[in-house]
Amino acid sequence: MSRLTSWATVVVMAVGIGGGGAWGLSASLDHAASSRVSAERLLPTTTPYLVPVRRPEQAGWNPTHASYPATDIFVACGAELVSPVDGIVTEIRRVDLYDPAIDDPSTRGGRSVSVVGFDRVRYYLSHLDDVESSLVVGHRISAGDRLGTVGTTGRSSACHAHFGISPPCQRLEWSIRRGVIWPASYLDAWRAGVQRSPAPEVDGWTSEHPDACRDAA
Repeated sequence: MSRLTSWATVVVMAVGIGGGGAWGLSASLDHAASSRVSAERLLPTTTPYLVPVRRPEQAGWNPTHASYPATDIFVACGAELVSPVDGIVTEIRRVDLYDPAIDDPSTRGGRSVSVVGFDRVRYYLSHLDDVESSLVVGHRISAGDRLGTVGTTGRSSACHAHFGISPPCQRLEWSIRRGVIWPASYLDAWRAGVQRSPAPEVDGWTSEHPDACRDAA
C-alpha cells in the first residue's frame, strides 16, 4: 500500500483520546474505501512549514535525541505551540495518563497532538501543559494554528515540547509516532524561512521499512 493511500485511510479513520482514556473512531470501516478515494482527490498535496512555536526566536533545540530520532524543543513553560503544517488533526490526548511507577512507553508523551500534513507526513508534539480546546480530531488545521502550550506532562522533568516526524500509520501505535527521522535540520531551515520538506526523507524511510507500521508497538 502506498503512503498516499495509507495517509488517506488515516484521515478517514482519524482517532483521538478523550477524557475517559478510550480510543474512538471518527469514521466507519464500511465507509473507509470510498472515502479514501475522495480524500486522495480532494485534499491538497503541499503545505507551508513553520517551527511549531509561536515565538521561534525564543526556542532552542539539539540536533540529536536519546534512543531514537526526534527533537526536544526547549522554550519557556506556557509558551504557545502551533501546527507546523497545513493538514488534519489525527490524534489528541488531553489527559496525562503517565504513571512513573509503570513507565508505559505509550503514555510517556503526556498530553499530545498529532497532525498529518498535506505533505503526507505526521508531526507529533507532546508534553503539552494543555491542548487547545477547539481542536477536533479529523478537522483541518493551518500552519500557525494554536495546538496548546508547553509543559512537563508525561515523562518530563523540564518544560519542553517533544517533536517527532514520521509516516502516518493506519492503526494506533506509539513507536513510529514518536519519530523516525531527525527533525533539527528542518527546524533550522524553517526558522530561517527556508521551506524544506521532510517528505522525501520520510518516503525513503518508509521504503526501507515497509512493515514498520504493521509491526509497531
